[in-house]
Amino acid sequence: MKSMVRHVRYQYLDARLRHAFDEAGLDRGQRALLQGVLRALDPDAHLGEHVAGLNSAFLAVTRAQAALESHATEDQPRWNLLRRIIATSLACMDAARPAYARGGAKELAAARKVLLDVDAAVAADGQKLDPQVTAAAAAKLDPAALKAAVQGWITPLWNGVELPLRARMIAEVAVVVAVHGRDGRQLRADLLRWLKKPGGLKEVLWPDERKHVVALVVRGARVLRHLDELLPQARQEPLHRNRLPKDDFLKEAVNGSSVLVRLPVDAADTHTAALRGRRILNEVLDQYAAGERLTELNIAPVWQVSGPGGRVTRGTEHQRTVGNAYPLTAYWAAELRSAMRVANLARQVDAPMASAGLAWSALEATGLDPSKIAWLAKACALQMLRQHLISLHVVVTNHDDQLRLPLAAQVPTIGVKHHLRSVDAWLEVLIRHNRPNEQLTAAQEAVTALAENEGGLVQDLVELWRSRLADSKDLAGWLREQENTAAAVLEWLYVTRNLAFHAGRFASPADTLTAHAGQAVADLTLEFLGNWRTVERQRSRQETSTVEIYRRLAQRQDQLVARLKRAGSVRRLSVEDISGPDEKWWSRGNS
Repeated sequence: MKSMVRHVRYQYLDARLRHAFDEAGLDRGQRALLQGVLRALDPDAHLGEHVAGLNSAFLAVTRAQAALESHATEDQPRWNLLRRIIATSLACMDAARPAYARGGAKELAAARKVLLDVDAAVAADGQKLDPQVTAAAAAKLDPAALKAAVQGWITPLWNGVELPLRARMIAEVAVVVAVHGRDGRQLRADLLRWLKKPGGLKEVLWPDERKHVVALVVRGARVLRHLDELLPQARQEPLHRNRLPKDDFLKEAVNGSSVLVRLPVDAADTHTAALRGRRILNEVLDQYAAGERLTELNIAPVWQVSGPGGRVTRGTEHQRTVGNAYPLTAYWAAELRSAMRVANLARQVDAPMASAGLAWSALEATGLDPSKIAWLAKACALQMLRQHLISLHVVVTNHDDQLRLPLAAQVPTIGVKHHLRSVDAWLEVLIRHNRPNEQLTAAQEAVTALAENEGGLVQDLVELWRSRLADSKDLAGWLREQENTAAAVLEWLYVTRNLAFHAGRFASPADTLTAHAGQAVADLTLEFLGNWRTVERQRSRQETSTVEIYRRLAQRQDQLVARLKRAGSVRRLSVEDISGPDEKWWSRGNS
């Protein structure tokens, strides 16, 4: 299988940030904190690294509260689905509990008791559950108390917390930063300024929301009638391309009939203001699209934001590009065509709730139904193990250096993007050996030197993975946690789809994270399904149904976890084809 984690220039590892860390005299843990938050907010991070796919008690309680409130008012989610949301929320909370020993333990325990109590009520009453019970439970939950506790972790993290607890705490901090409404690029710029003149770090991570004025171009109309009634504070101005100055930034945005709309938005930073302004305006355009059914209205990618101090910032919606684009499979995989189509639509939709609903629909198009979520969650855990190991190689070798040579000799890569020839060759370097040969020893020493040279997050990641791979029970626990986190995402994705498509809900707490997670899970699923199909075609095998692939991978994950728990070693673990059609997951070193 081709490695899908690309060799890109990670901004949280670039030379400018490293230089700023050096100048400020930050130690390893302090660097890891800042880099860990920035990585989690990086839109290019994969599911296991991005904030949308991290385990979080705060997010679990937030979603549970939203589900309970919605059940009380709309009977959505239904009682049986509500129980699954509670169960997955409790699993996430229990995994995060060690971090809350540094603050928030009582609040987390209180939230856990509320969910256990309401679960018992649901189990006893079923579909006859009184809505007042779920309403009362929702009122007792207090995500804000958990948020405040997590914000209090900055001081201990800055002063020093040992691994692996540090990594878990940083993940929770990143989720709270994201839900507060922080753009990763803007945060990086703010941190660079802060490092020159340090003050309170909490004020940088969680600044107060302030008023911004966002200017956006709507194409397809020259005037939006009654806009002042729908958005009382918005102002509009017709645009004519031939009346704009040649150097005006709007020149490329104006295409035929267009109108400039300015609207006030409260946000913690400029980029978040632009994103929220676009969302607000898109929701208003739904009205006009319904009223003018033959007219196509859309918002141009350019934007301008006037900040609280009058500073004007201009930008364009971020679009990722590649030199060479590759298809999922080099032939038409009939059973995946609908899923690929819907997954692509999910990426193109601005509205988070609709995007999340479409992401679920993409998975549904593969044959998934709510009763099989547990299967897909287990399959995702296997693929995430492979992804994490590939990603670790990418960040360890991020800087071309003489230090890489012994590692490259043992773990060869191909192409300009340095894809791994063999993930198992990299795994061989990461695990401990009683009698390593000279070349393997040199490669292992190179990894240590590269990690120490990079410091911060990279050093933490190398240490974490060496520790997990040194203890097969620890790795088994990690796999189960990824499975539980993926199950929580999938269950919430299904709830979001029901709320968006059945209950007509257009907003929900942390819905932007849900949309990102939905797209990431769909991408991850299509990745391993596409590989499975490609291998079968190469070997002229009959195609396995997608649902059967889910079942087989779920069985494989259970078998792997059981084997890891009793093996005492990962010496025979193979991750090269861990989510492919061959049963080679315990075959390394057999030849």
